[in-house]
Amino acid sequence: MRDTGYESKRVVVGGGLFGCYAALVLADYGHDVLLIEQSSTLMSRASFVNQARLHTGLHYPRSILTATEALSQYRKFRARFPQAIRDFRQIYAISAHNSKTSAADFTSFVARLGVNTDEVDPMRWFRIGTVSRAFEVEEPSFDSTILCRLLLEEISARPNIAIQFNTSVIGGTALRDRVVLHLDNERTVEAEGVFLATYAGTNALRHSLGLTPMPLTFELTEVLLGNVSSELSNMGFTVMDGPFWSMMPFGHSDQVTLTSVGLTPLRRSKDEASFDCQSLRDGCTALQLADCTQCHVRPASASIHQLQQVKLFLKNEFAFRPTRSLLTVKAILSTSQVDDARPTLIHREPDLNVTTIFSGKVSTLFDLEKELS
Repeated sequence: MRDTGYESKRVVVGGGLFGCYAALVLADYGHDVLLIEQSSTLMSRASFVNQARLHTGLHYPRSILTATEALSQYRKFRARFPQAIRDFRQIYAISAHNSKTSAADFTSFVARLGVNTDEVDPMRWFRIGTVSRAFEVEEPSFDSTILCRLLLEEISARPNIAIQFNTSVIGGTALRDRVVLHLDNERTVEAEGVFLATYAGTNALRHSLGLTPMPLTFELTEVLLGNVSSELSNMGFTVMDGPFWSMMPFGHSDQVTLTSVGLTPLRRSKDEASFDCQSLRDGCTALQLADCTQCHVRPASASIHQLQQVKLFLKNEFAFRPTRSLLTVKAILSTSQVDDARPTLIHREPDLNVTTIFSGKVSTLFDLEKELS
């Protein structure tokens, strides 16, 4: 170890789900790994603040490739982390108006995907004329807290993984034979290879290393948490396909999440995660994003509009009662907005030992096993 910093054969930047799993994969291939996380805990940002949907492919009727991949990965994820799975009755409903996918299209898509669905009477839950058809499907949620505990136990059991908490990478130099990273604690880390798994911080970190940014769009998003009546306990609803909404259990808790395609994003930004609220506080930049949920200048909630949207569909006696909201920055590939695909990218820089890991779907983390060898 140099007195100016650290030496490690492999460095993973970002302690979210993909960063944690990348560290495990690299360690199992025999590498010494340093995992750098800017927060005091693992999986505390986008890996926690999300809908917690474990995709079985049904959410992507306009991208059969993405759907098929999601279904395959879902089965593997379920077998790998059974303790983190929350099963419930999931109802997919096709909106009678403004849906990009018709009921007939969805039925055909399900047949191509090869999954079983049971058609149910939409009048049981939805207002007259709002939904054309409804289907009960297999699509659980995952509990990110349990998942984090399981991964931390595996990481702790591997002596060749070290974790550096409360530390951010603020720059560096990528060379052919090594990568030097500058940390916010005025130290440096030198490694044979670096793996960037920072999700919302992807382009800002790539820019700090002199790398070309990826075609990403960033969204400051709000996930509503709340309670539902006893009739809706252990149930989930997804209205498709377009600017609609989903409501489903939040892991193993007694809370449910409410999200909306059009209303969950409160702010959008191209190229890097830069939003107007960042100018109103210190210490929040595209490279070092602060915790949006705890922020005193966070944007105003869209909860009123989300509740109005739900009430257009669900019957009054099944009202959602919000308790709080969680905010985080989400990143999506700009090209995926065309067909709703959510590919996983594992990009190795030509002639440089820097790999960027980017994905918006939890179950695709198994792609790392074959790509990081």
